[in-house]
Order: sequence, then structure tokens, then C-alpha cells
Amino acid sequence: MVTAPTPSLSLAERYLRTIKRSLLNDFYIELEGVLHYLQLCRRQGSEPDVAVLHDIAGKRPDILSHLSAARDDGNLTHWPSGDGAPYDPRTLSEQSHTMIGRKRLDHLHACLDTILDQAIPGDLIETGVWRGGATIFMRAHLAAHGVKDRRVWVADSFVGLPEPSVSQDAGLQLSRQHYPFLAVDEARVRGLFERYDLLDDQVRFLPGWFRDTLPDAPITELALLRLDGDLYESTMDALLALYDKVAPGGFVVADDYGAVPACRQAVDDFRAERGIATPLETIDWTGVAWRKDVEAAPAVCGMIRGNGGRNSGFTVIRRPPPPLDQCRFYHTADLPEGTIPGDWDLRPNVNAYLGGVPLEGRSVLEIGPASGFLSFHMERSGASVTAVEPSMERLWDAFPLHGFDMDAWRSDFLGNITQVRNSFWYLHHRYRSTVRLIETVPESIPEAVGDFDIGLLGAILLHVRSPFSILESVAARVRDTMIVTELYDIGLGELPVMRLIPWREAPGIDTWWSFSPNFFIRSLECLGFPHAELSVHHQIQGDRLIPMFTIVARR
Repeated sequence: MVTAPTPSLSLAERYLRTIKRSLLNDFYIELEGVLHYLQLCRRQGSEPDVAVLHDIAGKRPDILSHLSAARDDGNLTHWPSGDGAPYDPRTLSEQSHTMIGRKRLDHLHACLDTILDQAIPGDLIETGVWRGGATIFMRAHLAAHGVKDRRVWVADSFVGLPEPSVSQDAGLQLSRQHYPFLAVDEARVRGLFERYDLLDDQVRFLPGWFRDTLPDAPITELALLRLDGDLYESTMDALLALYDKVAPGGFVVADDYGAVPACRQAVDDFRAERGIATPLETIDWTGVAWRKDVEAAPAVCGMIRGNGGRNSGFTVIRRPPPPLDQCRFYHTADLPEGTIPGDWDLRPNVNAYLGGVPLEGRSVLEIGPASGFLSFHMERSGASVTAVEPSMERLWDAFPLHGFDMDAWRSDFLGNITQVRNSFWYLHHRYRSTVRLIETVPESIPEAVGDFDIGLLGAILLHVRSPFSILESVAARVRDTMIVTELYDIGLGELPVMRLIPWREAPGIDTWWSFSPNFFIRSLECLGFPHAELSVHHQIQGDRLIPMFTIVARR
């Protein structure tokens, strides 16, 4: 009688269940049981019983039960012995392709499902792969769901664990000399990927010690970081190099947290240093995990070790669409079902706001997109747009007015800016936009962000402590044209000046400056953009027309 497959399971889920059972050697656990039985007979100095060899399940169900229980937990398969010390024949009998066990493998499966369901961006990596089972499952999951735009990174020395070199690992001898069983070469791991028909361009190998390979690995963003390096040094090397590349909402999994005190200390030390308060999720007796806070973006991406922690990078941000009721629209936006009103309506005169600069086929670096009206308008006009925001930890500057309740203001501002950023992602998804949003320090945009044809600073410099620093930072990344738009204060006249706005009788702290047009004309000339054009226009804020000016300066 043939039994039909369970109808509630998709073909993809049945495939992934089969992959997991193969990685755990469920299909041939009887053969592994026979190997254990032979090792136990050898240990006891007795001859194997042929009947047991032919029917291990029937004659020695205790062996299979013991193996199955250990396989569920990913634990060692110890047997009692006459001298009282546990006997571990694993190095001679282990046939599975992963040591992480069923519970951690199921947890990995759940993480990958969540990553796809919630559109958490980034690649997948395991640091310390043994025979490659966990990474094989990662690749199988991508294949099962037809995912083509993510990679699986397989990071390992492929010569075993290093000798202890830091005090936290003192006495922890897990190197090839002591545990050759843990040293699996790259060719064998590749061979297992091929055996599962999963070795292709979406699988990338990083052979070598983590301290040498991970800091410069060509990884932009990660949705999942799985740590399985056992040692303090190996765990910390991976966290230092890769944690800031984990996307908000991404997963960090520490396989050895419960089994190896040195790994636990590395994870605890790193979390304490970074102020990570997200509770650890217990997977089983040794594995733990946490999700990077969806609302908290990393302050630094690609930190260079040994330079005092200087910010040397940026983070590409992608977020799932938020509910409409959690959005606040800074700019009015049009959608097929109607118009969403915002604080500013730039639609009637957007070309004047942008100085009439042609956008077709141009690349644009925009600072401070707010709800993204200009970002999406420029994209529809044929530009490729990269928008820059500071991290939520840094935000924009507030004027340090003495006696002002800064804590209350920041709390209110944080809520407002979160809803404004939500509106960007709401529109980004509705428009099916490809605008790239990055978080970095606007005053020191790194070279790795790239160079652009156009730099846009739209009414943002009046809100910052050091406007010239941001102007200089953007100019350094722009090949051709700078566009600067600000509120027009006609009272400043013709001098290249800016006026400080806050004072005790008018305690506004989110706006620092008003500028004369010639301040930017002179500044941009000094920065290598000597050919400037000035235009004056009006934009709609609420029910008022606000005078503004735009400077277009070219190299």
C-alpha cells in the first residue's frame, strides 16, 4: 500500500525535511549503530554477534535510541565504560554531515523562513563549518524557495581549530594535533555540496583563519550570522568583522555558547561592549540566538581593526513595509488610491527645487531623504539614487540650549523621526523602488559608498551643527554637479554668511542656521565647483508659500 504525502506540506518543505534527515544521517542510522556496536565490542574485548550486525534495531534498540537522542540535541554520543570514564567513539563512528543536531537545525530552518517572510536583506554565513552541513542546508533552503539574490558563505580554516593564542582560550586544546576529527579539508566540504547537487555560484568559500579572511571578505550585508568557532578568539574575530553587516532584523546564532565557556565569554563580552540588551533565545543545551533590533541600525559597518574604532564604512538599510498608521509623511505623496498629505508639498514646483538639472541616466547622492519624495521623483526621472541618513543612535544635531528639556525633546523627536523613516519605507515598497538607503556619518561619507554625478542637499544643512563639514563630505563624492536648496532669508544680503537662529527667547533647537545664497556659492567654489547658478522659488508648507533658493554648481 502506497501512502500519499502529507497534503499540508509543500514540495519545498518536504524537500527540506529530507535534506535535514540526510544531514543528520537519519536514513542510515542503523549503519552508524553497527559502527558504535563494533567499537563497544572492541572496547570490551568481545566478539561481535553476527545476529546483532544483521538486525541492530531489533537486537540492540538501546544503541539506536541512544544515538537518536544524541542526534536530536547535537550532543556527544558517550557510552559508560568499566573505568568510570565516558567512552566517546564518535571520531571513529560519526557518519552525519552536521554536528548541530535536530533542534539547532530546525531553529536554522525557522530563521531562514523568517528571513524570507519578512524580507530581511543579506547573505547567509557560518563561521566554522566542519563538514558543511549547516551551510548545505542554507543553500538548500535558497534552492527550495527559488532565491537567486543571496549567497551562502562557508568560512573555515579547513585545517581544524587554531592553537590557543589568547588568555581566554588557555588550556582549550582543540587543534588538529589533538582533534584531527575536527579538521575537514575544503575539498571534502565541496564534495558534500556536490553530492547534494548544491555547489554553484551562490556558494562562496572563505578558507583561512577568521582574523585574516573575515575583515576583508567581500560581504556587503548579512541576514544570518552563524558562529561555530568554539574558541573565544574565533568567536570574537567573527563578531568584530561581521556583526555590523547583519541587517536589522537579522539573526546571530552562537552554536557553542553552552558547550564552551570561552565562546560564552566572547559572546557576553561583545554584547556588553556594544550595549546589546536583546535577550538571548535558548535553542537547546548549547545554542543561543538573538535578532538584531529592527529599529536600531548599526553605527559602523566594516570596522577596521587596529585603528581605534574609526568609522570607515556604511550600512545598506532595507526594511519591510510598515503599517500605514505607523507613518508620518514629511512630504505629500501620490498613490494610485489617492494622495497622502504631508508637511511639505513639493509636487507643483519640484523642478525648481532641483534647479532644473537633467536627471536621466545620472547617479545622485542625496542627504536626508525624509519621506523620500525627492528620491522617488528623481528615480522616476531616470536617475539612480543613493540616499544617506545618520543612524538612529546619532540622528541629526540639536542645539544645546541651556535649561531646555533636551530629554523630553529627544524622546518626542525619536518618535517623530521613526514615523518619518517608516513613511520612506512605506513608499519605497509601494513604488517598488530601487533607491538605495545607507546609514553613515554624513560628515565623513566613506569612499566605499562610491562616486556620483550629482550631490543633493535639500533643506538639510540648516539642521546641523557643522554644515560646511557635510557640504565638504558630499562634494568629495561628486564628479559633476552640486545642488543645494535652502530657505531664503533676504535679510542676509549679498555677503557669504550664515546666521545663528536659536536664542533664549525663541527656544527652537532643531534649526540652527539661515544662509545667504552667496555662502554656498563661495563655499562650493572653494570645494572645486566654480560655475554656480542661483534661482529663487516658492514651495508649499501647509497653507503657506515659503521662499527658497537653489544653487546649482558645477565643476
